[in-house]
Amino acid sequence: MSNDGYRLIFIGGSPRSGTTLVQNMLDSHPLILGGPEFLHLPDIVELRRKLPASIDREWIDIICSREDVDTHIISLINKLLLPLADKHGYEYYSEKTPENILAFLELIELFPEAHFIQVIRDPRAIISSMQQVKKRAIEKGLKPPFFTTNISTGIAYIKRCFDVGFKASKHAPGKVLTVVYEHLLSNPEMETKRLCEYLGIKWSDLMLRPGDKEHLGDRAITVKSNEIWYDSKTYNRNLAVQNMEKWKNELALYQQLRTTMAFAGNRELVQYGYDFSINGLAHGHGVLSRTFIYCLSIGGTLYRSILFVIRKIPGISLIKNSLLTVAGFFRIKV
Repeated sequence: MSNDGYRLIFIGGSPRSGTTLVQNMLDSHPLILGGPEFLHLPDIVELRRKLPASIDREWIDIICSREDVDTHIISLINKLLLPLADKHGYEYYSEKTPENILAFLELIELFPEAHFIQVIRDPRAIISSMQQVKKRAIEKGLKPPFFTTNISTGIAYIKRCFDVGFKASKHAPGKVLTVVYEHLLSNPEMETKRLCEYLGIKWSDLMLRPGDKEHLGDRAITVKSNEIWYDSKTYNRNLAVQNMEKWKNELALYQQLRTTMAFAGNRELVQYGYDFSINGLAHGHGVLSRTFIYCLSIGGTLYRSILFVIRKIPGISLIKNSLLTVAGFFRIKV
């Protein structure tokens, strides 16, 4: 197997969590090249998951073994990514595709010497950013990404990304560095020094000004993606601290509440300092939020009473289904 794995830096996280900012800050370091999003590492890993079953069934065992599969996949990934770093004379190559997070466990097995960075962000800010992507896509006559379809779909996908990332971190202690987007904005020098310490390289203050450098990922994620993710100016900007709490103005109260309630029990996020209490919502929404939750509590009791009666009446399945849909949205136990 190749010993070039130490040169690879895999960045992943939920879409809109700040992976692009981390990539561009790393790309500003003199030793690291950040390429465009490769997109397909999860697909390659999925192939690795499928092949052993065919080997065990003795369908392709005369062609390759499990060890052969890993050797070839390691070689494939190295040959796809590292030549670009070699061409430009860089020691390290960072591959940033948000969905990489879904393949972290397997990539750690394949590349034990590689570096893995999980980026997390307040899920309410992620949902807000997802909604902006959806709006831009619709304005351009494009189909929005599936995870922007609605709040529930977005929450489910964010949870999946967080869960897999934290699982990888627990599975391989010390192998995955978790970067908090808000910390990166509020204290970039400390956080970039922490990044460099993890990578085992000397810190460069160039990392504090990612907007001063042209990045190879610009064209693919702006022009070729119809600017639904970023326009070129936004993609290449320097740190924008004011973006940390934009969600408080962009999300409606019910969206803030829905997302807050969904993540209130996430211990890992709370440990990283995220506030999922009512006080953490937008200023001025505290009283409204408490009133809303109180009404939900009363409404839930009333709802269960009505549903009990409705269930006894035959032939009105449409009403039953509608009530169950309402219960699912507000997470009322029936």
